Amino acid sequence: MQTFCFVAYIFLHYIANIFSEPTMMKEERQRMIIAKLNRDQRINLVELSQLLEVSYDSIRRDVIELEDKGLLKKVHGGAVANSYLPFKTTQGLGIANQEIIQLTRKAQKLFENARIVLMDGGTTNFHIAEQLPKNLDITVITNNLPLAMVLNEHPKIETILLGGTYYKRYQITLSNEIMRQLDHLQADLYLMGFNGVHPEHGITIRHYEESLLKQKMIKAARRVAVCAVEEKINTVETYKVCGWNDIDVLITSLKPTDPELALFRREGLEIW
Repeated sequence: MQTFCFVAYIFLHYIANIFSEPTMMKEERQRMIIAKLNRDQRINLVELSQLLEVSYDSIRRDVIELEDKGLLKKVHGGAVANSYLPFKTTQGLGIANQEIIQLTRKAQKLFENARIVLMDGGTTNFHIAEQLPKNLDITVITNNLPLAMVLNEHPKIETILLGGTYYKRYQITLSNEIMRQLDHLQADLYLMGFNGVHPEHGITIRHYEESLLKQKMIKAARRVAVCAVEEKINTVETYKVCGWNDIDVLITSLKPTDPELALFRREGLEIW
């Protein structure tokens, strides 16, 4: 009887394999992602996971791998064609969704008592800079070229662009020269871009040299803040920038009392 059951199991498994659709290989998925991106200029991760019938996490990993190869740029909820950020407004791409709008509004409070502000790479930082009040009179120091360009629309904001090697893929400057420049700066606020925030692992990023630069920027500022879209909360990337003892303010689109932020509250953070 046991032999019969085993043979029946093998037979049914064989039949199931014949009629079931084969699992799509990673390389094939990634080719389809690039093809769709070339056609549409922007892709949505949720829609892709449904279209390719794989998990959201699988699609997210595919997009991260493709970004690491320089084939696209990952943004909140999706990816755009291979540029870090366009120099013009990104609202036409649908990047400035309701969550980003809410984050930028909350972040405006950071600038009330700041005169010298450090801001580095990241789509959220770009949108925050884009939405700063036109009458705001501050100095912004940045290594983010698109962010510096968008501040052209703010007549009272003085912009200092940190020099060094220009990384086209990320559209930031990054070098030892910037490290030396930061030795002579003392900012009121550093608004940090990042890839992941986690209550245990702190702030993380995918680029080693950039993680070192961010550590230097932390030391050059009196106050450090991070603005996190929900997608980055509880996410851990390869290189650690710092722990929560180096961060003063965490801003999210969630309410500060949201259960998802419970472990962050235990770190003694100021949460907006």
